Amino acid sequence: MKPNFRSLSAWVMLLAGISGFIASFVLTIDKFKVLKDSGFTPSCSINETLNCKSVMLSNQAEVFGFPNSLIGIATFAMMVVIAVALFYEIRFPRLFWQLLLVGTTLAVLFCHWLAYQTTFIIGALCPNCMVAWVATLLVLSVGIRELLEIKKESADDEDERLVIETIAKWMLPLHILWATLLVGAAFLGV
Repeated sequence: MKPNFRSLSAWVMLLAGISGFIASFVLTIDKFKVLKDSGFTPSCSINETLNCKSVMLSNQAEVFGFPNSLIGIATFAMMVVIAVALFYEIRFPRLFWQLLLVGTTLAVLFCHWLAYQTTFIIGALCPNCMVAWVATLLVLSVGIRELLEIKKESADDEDERLVIETIAKWMLPLHILWATLLVGAAFLGV
């Protein structure tokens, strides 16, 4: 079986998975280094505004009792696997995409809460965290697009198919705009 490299969903999921995984991995390593040596300065601590260390040492960085970035490592690794499956045109059932959408929606809400916390409570931004926020929005876009594709296949009316195609076509640009506004608002708010 040969991969199909024309799948937009697969490319977006791969980009989101790899970038989110790398950002989460670097954050986790830097967190452990900061815990081991309080004088360590993470690579993403650039100035007072872009300061991963301030964010890393906050309570918000460990909402569930462990570094939030560990969640990112696990989930973004799964997104890379899903992307590879999409390249090989493996068809996931509707329930799979529905569950992915529920989980990703919760993750997006969590990212927005974290964005609010870093911007207005902590007063510093973490570049790697922002990469994870954007990657999460891209995963949401893919989940919605795939569910729309399944809906389109079961649509009886040609007009309904056209509407679904149009909505699906605008999912990625909409989420890119959303991510840009989120990151931009964070910069303006700090």
